[in-house]
Amino acid sequence: SSGASTSTAEPSGSTSDVQKSVALGSGASNIALHPLVIINISDHYTRMKAQTRQGPPPRVVGCILGVQSGRNVEIFNSFELSYDRFKNEIDMDFLKQKQEQYKKVFPSYDVLGWYSTTPDVYAHDLHIHRAIQSVNESSLYVVLDPVRTTKELPVSIFESEVHIINDAPTTIFVPTPFKVETGEAERIAVDHVARIVPLADAPLNMLTAHLSSTHSSIKMLNSRLATLRSFLALSQTGSLPKDHHVLRQVASLCNRLPAIDTQKFATQFVNEHSDGLLITYLASITKSLALSNDLIDKFGLVSEKYHRRPTRYNI
Repeated sequence: SSGASTSTAEPSGSTSDVQKSVALGSGASNIALHPLVIINISDHYTRMKAQTRQGPPPRVVGCILGVQSGRNVEIFNSFELSYDRFKNEIDMDFLKQKQEQYKKVFPSYDVLGWYSTTPDVYAHDLHIHRAIQSVNESSLYVVLDPVRTTKELPVSIFESEVHIINDAPTTIFVPTPFKVETGEAERIAVDHVARIVPLADAPLNMLTAHLSSTHSSIKMLNSRLATLRSFLALSQTGSLPKDHHVLRQVASLCNRLPAIDTQKFATQFVNEHSDGLLITYLASITKSLALSNDLIDKFGLVSEKYHRRPTRYNI
C-alpha cells in the first residue's frame, strides 16, 4: 500500500535517501516500554559521552529484549552492541552470544529490535535494521534523542514497512504509538534514581548525600562555635560590653557537656567496659557448654546403639 511519506535529513556520508512515513504504523497495536530500557540507553550514551574528550559524542547502538504475544509487545530490557561507526555495522556474532546468555537467565525474552541515540531516522539506519531483521523479521527501532530539550519524553519507536512509492517497493520507517509501563520493582528503582540530588554535575547516591548533609551540619556547628568563641574573647578583653544574658546561656550550654576528664568518669567507663567484656565472655562460655553438651548427647546415643547391637553369642 502507498502512504504519505517525506524524506528526512541525513548526515554527510549517507548514500541514499530514506523515507519516513508521517502516519502511524499498522503493525503491533499495543507496545509497552519499561523504564529500565530508557535508563539503560541513557546510561550507555552518558558513559560514551564522558569517555569522548574531543568532538561530538558518538552514536550508541544496542539491542532491545522483551516478550511478544500476537499484536502485543512488551519491551523489558536492553543490552549494548558492538558498533563500528565507520563501517556502520554491528557485530552479529556478539549479538547472538549475548542473546544466548540472556536466554539462560530470561528464557521468555526475545530480541525485539534495536535502539540508537540520534535526533532523527537516517538512510544508514536501514542497513542495521536489516541485520537485526535476520534475528526478528518484525523488528522495532527505538530512537532516543539526546539533544531534545522539550518536556516530552525524547523517545520514539518505529516499525519498518514496505510501501509502493513511485511504482517501486520502498522500505520506510513508520512511527508507532507506545506507552510506558512500570512494575513495582521498577517503580521503586525509578523513584530511587529520581531522588538522587546532583551536586557539581556529579550524581550522588544516598550514602554520599547523607555524608554531605552531615558535613554541612558539622561545618555550620563549627562556624557557630567560632563566632561564640570570638564573642567570649572580645568580652574578656573588654572590646565588647559583657552581655550577662548571653554569658548565662553559654555557661548553661557548657554545663550540659559531659565531663570526660574526671576520675569519676574514668572509673565509670572502666566499669562499664569491664561489664561488657564479662557479658561477652559469659556468652562465649555458655555457647561452648551448649556445644559440649550436644556432643556428649550424640556420643552417648552412638555408644548406646553400639552396645545394643546383637552378636553371634547373645542372639
